[in-house]
Amino acid sequence: MATTENSYTSSATQTLFSFTFPYIDTTDIKVSVDGVVKTITTDYTLASATQIQFNTAPGASKTVRIYRDSLYSTRIKTRCR
Repeated sequence: MATTENSYTSSATQTLFSFTFPYIDTTDIKVSVDGVVKTITTDYTLASATQIQFNTAPGASKTVRIYRDSLYSTRIKTRCR
């Protein structure tokens, strides 16, 4: 199965995080910090095709999760229930 998320424990000043999964559209990329979903442009931007950059570092020892949530994966979840 393909990787669809990457998780990190942040440092106090870290703002740049990489991800390794494929995506079709940038709107499929989602980011959360300690379970709270963040908003693109308000909280973070895409620094490159495989990196997100927070506008402000999330803080020390926070769990940063970068994941794919696409219409396609939503359809699969719905059909499997």
